[in-house]
Amino acid sequence: MLLGLCSCCLFLRSRCHTDVAMNTELPNHNPQHRVSDRPECGAAEPQTDTHDRASPPSPTTGKPQCTDPAQLSAIHSSSRSSHGLNARRFASQTLTVIMLTILGGIAFWGHRTGWRFPKFSELVGDLPTPPVAWCEEHGVPEAECIACNADLMPKGKLYGWCKVHGVHECVLEHPELAQLDRPPLISFADLQRAAKALEVRPRPENDPGCKMHLRRIQFPSIEAADKAGIDIALVDRGPVTEAIRANGEVVYDPTRVARLASRAAGTVWLVEKNVGDQVRKGDLLALVDATEVGQAKTELAQAVVQYRFAVDTYDRLAGLGTVVAGKRLVEAETAVAESEARIQRCLQKLVNLGVPLTREQLQEFPTAELNRRLQFLGVPASVSAQLDPLRTTSNLLPVVAPRDGIVVYRDVVAGEVVDTTRTLFTVADTSAMWLLLDVPLEQMQYVSNGQEVVFQPDGTNQTFRGRIDWLSTEVDRETRTVQVRAELPNEDGHLRNETFGTGRIILREDAQAILVPRSAVHWEGCCHVAFVRDKNWFSSPYKIFHTRSVRPGVVMGDHTEIIAGLLPGEVVVTKGSDVLRAELLKGNLGPG
Repeated sequence: MLLGLCSCCLFLRSRCHTDVAMNTELPNHNPQHRVSDRPECGAAEPQTDTHDRASPPSPTTGKPQCTDPAQLSAIHSSSRSSHGLNARRFASQTLTVIMLTILGGIAFWGHRTGWRFPKFSELVGDLPTPPVAWCEEHGVPEAECIACNADLMPKGKLYGWCKVHGVHECVLEHPELAQLDRPPLISFADLQRAAKALEVRPRPENDPGCKMHLRRIQFPSIEAADKAGIDIALVDRGPVTEAIRANGEVVYDPTRVARLASRAAGTVWLVEKNVGDQVRKGDLLALVDATEVGQAKTELAQAVVQYRFAVDTYDRLAGLGTVVAGKRLVEAETAVAESEARIQRCLQKLVNLGVPLTREQLQEFPTAELNRRLQFLGVPASVSAQLDPLRTTSNLLPVVAPRDGIVVYRDVVAGEVVDTTRTLFTVADTSAMWLLLDVPLEQMQYVSNGQEVVFQPDGTNQTFRGRIDWLSTEVDRETRTVQVRAELPNEDGHLRNETFGTGRIILREDAQAILVPRSAVHWEGCCHVAFVRDKNWFSSPYKIFHTRSVRPGVVMGDHTEIIAGLLPGEVVVTKGSDVLRAELLKGNLGPG
């Protein structure tokens, strides 16, 4: 459009120059006909016409007045030609100025806009509406600013600081303050839940003199809140487990582990069990050929024979009455006692060697079968039945399992010479294991016997539960930790000796705790706060977020427990809270 206007100006200017040129060069033009060369009316002119007459004098100048019509016409024609020429010159100069002005304006506009042409919508758009009075401090229209005009949205009754729960305007004590459509019913279980959470361990505290809870952050519209990046979440209930974490190790219960050696030195004659074998109490593990065992059996057989002979002698002499001297009767009685003592000594020796035999069992052995019955004494019948009595020694000493369990260690093969100091087998009952935790000294004030422990081995998702049954009285000199023991059931055998992992000593478990996203709770220097959306957000013309002081509890991953300050169903800000916190900071700094 600007280029077209410049073209029109150039065209008109060219036409004006053309007209001026034409007027200066008229056809049949004679220089004698110029206006300046024409005689004035009344001057002497050549006498060309006999009919010419002198003109009467002019009343104003006193000179003769021209009355000839042809002469007057020529004079007027020359005057009009002169005026037209001057007008065309003026128009040409004016168009030049206009054209230069337009070109200068175009150059200025191009420099300011970068030669960017406006869109059509910008040229034909609606006219701007009159500006609205704006509250610079709170970023909303002045007519709708509730901070400047508190009567627009009264805060209602304020209850102040709650000494029980450590928050301002406590919704547990005054549920009508909650931003819910209907005031909720606070049950006794809710109050007990908060009291238990505060009792278990110290919690972050708020300043009773803090005034943050009185602030309300206002947005001009829902769209403005969305553009500010505000995201929200619902206050909900969920399970919470509060625990003390400590590194731990699983080991065998020492009271359930037996390390077995031979009761006498000798040569290993037979090995029955291997590592990993399940054994029952009394099961045979190995047989050792020990000379000491054979000697004890021989001595026992001799003592039994002597005892039985002494008893028979005494009975026979006692039956003779006075025929036998009293001395011989006393001697026979003494022989019986000595034989009985010798038998008892041999039985005790066998018991010490791990081959127990009672006096009652010995009396059942006939004298003729005494050696045969003593030959495989202590050897299980299932094994002795496979042995040849004529080719098998009587020196066999059985090594048996003292309890039910698993053979977890074996260090013996047949033919080896062993003594009483060498461990041949280790049998462990793995149905229960010990968990040893290293608890930091500063956490020990919250630990006591009977507390539940949850252990998770490294690299697995399995968990095992037990209860603390011992607290050490010593602190490790290097790590400054205290050892705590718990017993873990292991019926399925999934726990292994010397397994490392993490243990959690359970202080409190709550299946109905109040939870919010972790990003919803903020520390503002004096109080922990959360921004709660007004319950009339969609119906009210005022888009408000209330600043609520809260008492946070345990943090679990991306969620934080709220002991007091919020109720389920309320809506809190999770993202974009930097905008709201900036408003709080601006209010604290004050104007300027």
